[in-house]
Amino acid sequence: MERVKTPTGHELLTGFLPNGLHYAILPRPGFVKKYAILATKYGSLDSRFEVPGEGVVDVPDGIAHFLEHKLFEEADGNVFDRFAQWGASVNAFTSYTQTAYLFSTVDHMQEALDELIRFVTHPYLTEENVEKEKGIIVQELRMYEDHPDRRLHKNLLNALYHKNPIRLDIGGTPESVSRITVEWLMKCYRTFYQPANMVLVVVGDVDPQMVLDVAGQHFRGSDSARVGKRVYPEEPPEVNQNWVEDQLSISRPRCAVGIKSAPISDGWESLKLHLTMNIVLRLIAARSSPHYERLYNSGLIDDSFGASFNSTPYYCHAVFTSQTDDPRRFAGEIKGIIQETQNGPISEADVERLKRLLYGGYLASFDSLEYVANNYVSHYFNGTPYFKFLNILQSITVDDVQKAAVTYLDLDRSAVSILWPHGEEEK
Repeated sequence: MERVKTPTGHELLTGFLPNGLHYAILPRPGFVKKYAILATKYGSLDSRFEVPGEGVVDVPDGIAHFLEHKLFEEADGNVFDRFAQWGASVNAFTSYTQTAYLFSTVDHMQEALDELIRFVTHPYLTEENVEKEKGIIVQELRMYEDHPDRRLHKNLLNALYHKNPIRLDIGGTPESVSRITVEWLMKCYRTFYQPANMVLVVVGDVDPQMVLDVAGQHFRGSDSARVGKRVYPEEPPEVNQNWVEDQLSISRPRCAVGIKSAPISDGWESLKLHLTMNIVLRLIAARSSPHYERLYNSGLIDDSFGASFNSTPYYCHAVFTSQTDDPRRFAGEIKGIIQETQNGPISEADVERLKRLLYGGYLASFDSLEYVANNYVSHYFNGTPYFKFLNILQSITVDDVQKAAVTYLDLDRSAVSILWPHGEEEK
């Protein structure tokens, strides 16, 4: 077991069980709430992988999300009811790169942790319950089609990427869901739900030995050699489409400007890039930015305006989005502001101010058990050194910020997604 001092002075306990399961326990004496997350490095991107002895297999898109739903299924009883009787709240989510199961509670921590690991490690799949779930998932996918922000973002990703499976909805498509079988689900489960491919994080006023004892009772064996080698298509550097427009029953148009970059596999460099681009985007889109004030006062944006930068070893892009009455002008203004930022000069005082802001936000985040645990999982799977955050932040210079703005906001690799109210785009 390794003991790591957090920036707030607390002691994080990390290590591996004999079967390869990674664990991280952050005791927080005095905290009433306790939180646990059990995650596997398996998400919607992983629909093509190599299984030892079988070669490369292609499974239906959306199967990771489908499997997340089905692990709550039991022959008798109900997982949600059991957590509720202890006053605990249980949930799960699937992203592009991971599937996670989590709960928060005040009392009965040992019982809840035991139950979390038990139902995740004991899938109950039958032809009948799989067929029943297909209708539920398809209904969910159709509901998402009518969600404006999801439609806008999905169209943008399809414009940015040619082949990367990030183009696809995490839940798949109605057609791909219809092809999911018990056999496919169990193949994916046995391939990726191996302890060596998973991580358990527990935060709160907990006994670390209790956590290890409970985990050890369930995770007795592992076949790390079965963990599938992911196979991703080669993504061209240029965007698939520069411009895409769509219609939906909404009251006001929406616009998203996306810029695609090559992903970074080195964890240290990836975290530095993430922090540097956070500064770049704040210079452009934060409410303290003069650009924000000008766009807002002109009526071009509203409180929905924001920017994000997403970087993993598998994809990398920046997105600027807002509701706006003039989406074409919005796209042009954003591109103009990006060029202005790239041309500089960038103020050293602004960079230092934003670094202090990020520094304070990072320290404050340790008061949120959920934020700490979820971030630890994401950084662990991405190979980024979460607890080197402050060291890396302090090393960032104005030149780093200027270079990142030029390199990772390359307008030659940009795309625009517009969502209009029905009929309005013709005005």
